[in-house]
Amino acid sequence: MINNKFQLSKPIEAHFQATNADDPVTFLSIFTDDAVVIDAGKEYHGKTAIKEWSDRDYFSVHLRLEVTNAVQDAVEIVVTAKSDGDYDKSGLPYPLYLDFHFTVEGDKVTRLRNVLSSNGRSIPLPQPIAAFYHASDVYDKALLAGCFAADAVLVDEGKEYHGPEAVSGHILEANRDAKVMTEITDCVEKNGETIVTATLSGNFEGSPIPLDFLFNLENGKIKALNIVLAGE
Repeated sequence: MINNKFQLSKPIEAHFQATNADDPVTFLSIFTDDAVVIDAGKEYHGKTAIKEWSDRDYFSVHLRLEVTNAVQDAVEIVVTAKSDGDYDKSGLPYPLYLDFHFTVEGDKVTRLRNVLSSNGRSIPLPQPIAAFYHASDVYDKALLAGCFAADAVLVDEGKEYHGPEAVSGHILEANRDAKVMTEITDCVEKNGETIVTATLSGNFEGSPIPLDFLFNLENGKIKALNIVLAGE
């Protein structure tokens, strides 16, 4: 199912429509001849390999995808979708949310990477905050910096960082060094702030740890962000 509030390009929209309609011909037609798909850690190069993969992992199990979010950056559009079908669900989260990372040239998909979504509960997020978590997940400093206002301030562990470059640099350095994985568990509006609660896990002392991200938004940008222990 396609949620009409998300403006998806034609090949991306066709990906989800063809999947839900069990239409492998249309599905394959959205890819370039030398397209690459990365799924479950394996790579599939070219239409022959993509057809074998999609016949097995999409169409034989009648995969169904419900789009719940979409974020655009300079290179990719990342679509989050709720997944269902006749596949083996043992050991998987329920419901299962996946992020589909599309690279498109013209009217064709050149690259698709499918991964478990960090927003596994598909909690609705304001667009700049959704982009913040996406950029953090994929270590995209330009996209992350673009989420912040020119005079933005980040407060993390009692230290302040000023401006988009300093803020994004600190966040990505911390995430990369500790191999941080984020699970968003809640989002509320309170006293003019958007408070996102997330559990962070990785190679750091105290992992996993629940944190509150207190966002102040202004004109579609993050004006201020304070990161504290959840509930403080």
